Amino acid sequence: MLNLHSLLNATVVAADESFAMATIAGTQGSTPHPSGTSMLIHESGRITGSISGGCIDAAVHAAALDAMAHGKSRRELYGYSPADAFATGLMCGGEVDVHIAPFGADSSMHGLLNTYASLPATDPVALVRRIDAGSSGSTLISNPAALSVAGLAGLLAPLVGAVGSVPAARLCIPLIAAGRTRTIRLDQEAGSCAGEAIELLIESRLAPPRMIVFGANTFAEELLKLAPVLGYASTLCDARTAFTLQPRFNAADELSTLWPHDYLADEIAAGRIDERTVLCVLTHDPKFDIPLLALALGQPVAYVGAMGSRTSHESRMRELRARSIPELALAALHSPIGLDLQATTPGEVAIGIAAEIIASRSARATGASLNTTSGPIHRHVPGEPSTTPAPGHLIDREVPSWT
Repeated sequence: MLNLHSLLNATVVAADESFAMATIAGTQGSTPHPSGTSMLIHESGRITGSISGGCIDAAVHAAALDAMAHGKSRRELYGYSPADAFATGLMCGGEVDVHIAPFGADSSMHGLLNTYASLPATDPVALVRRIDAGSSGSTLISNPAALSVAGLAGLLAPLVGAVGSVPAARLCIPLIAAGRTRTIRLDQEAGSCAGEAIELLIESRLAPPRMIVFGANTFAEELLKLAPVLGYASTLCDARTAFTLQPRFNAADELSTLWPHDYLADEIAAGRIDERTVLCVLTHDPKFDIPLLALALGQPVAYVGAMGSRTSHESRMRELRARSIPELALAALHSPIGLDLQATTPGEVAIGIAAEIIASRSARATGASLNTTSGPIHRHVPGEPSTTPAPGHLIDREVPSWT
């Protein structure tokens, strides 16, 4: 449901209208959207959002109207049927398990949506929902970092019962802390008083990760425009004030005119650099680059890239080795920065850098054109949990949510 934030407004969540919420509870194979993606179907027939890009939205719309007519939540499974060209399904070949819950005009879900819509788009937030058939309870957590197991158990008790609240909270807390979307199942011994196990969908959004761009130049200007598209909060750092404070860099969320290595040292000391942070060194000037990279390559960040030609790269590596930077750390440096797109303009170079940052997030990313590869686009990892778990366990693939 967290995907709906930018679409919610007073009209969408009007308290005098019934609606249904359709949410992807699980996926298998290639699917357009991950678990947690929701769309609203209003009693008037209006739709807010999409869960498939179109291929099953019409079928979900019809099922949602039927669920509203009967006043009961349901689960629907949609997949691809090669035997029936007219069957409803995903043309990408995957399967989605959809939870559809109706809400009346006086439902508390109106208040939950209004509360969620009022939160800043970058604030951390978590949502826990009952998604087993016939259930639709939810709880919104606006400050998940401050939540203890006992505190979360108290919030979950109305959803799963007092006995199951603590086991559920213990499973939910790590997912919420990591910003994951995932499903858990609780068996009767864990607190279910019904004949079937309870399923909870946990959605969690962390504050955006940081992209720190060093070097106030045209390449930085274009990369900063892409940062919010990729879900990053951006900083531009360059000690040359006359360059850094130009209006063309206003796309950055933060500007700094400290020397780059001094700025990074301060951020490290303040605890504002973490394993999701991306560092892009575009200054292409050894007096800035070398002390900065010598510091950056010792940090457990997501990505460090540096701009320069092959000749500049070799010179840079020699200087870093002269500073006794370990070879393992040097191997993590993306230099020259970006994927080989044969880019010529600053905008194209920025796209190449952005593409490499995306690819660096997954060991499965090849950077190759999809028409040169085979097999599923979103490949299953051996040992990854299936969508049918044992009770009391996690299910579905983990989906990090930063925005």
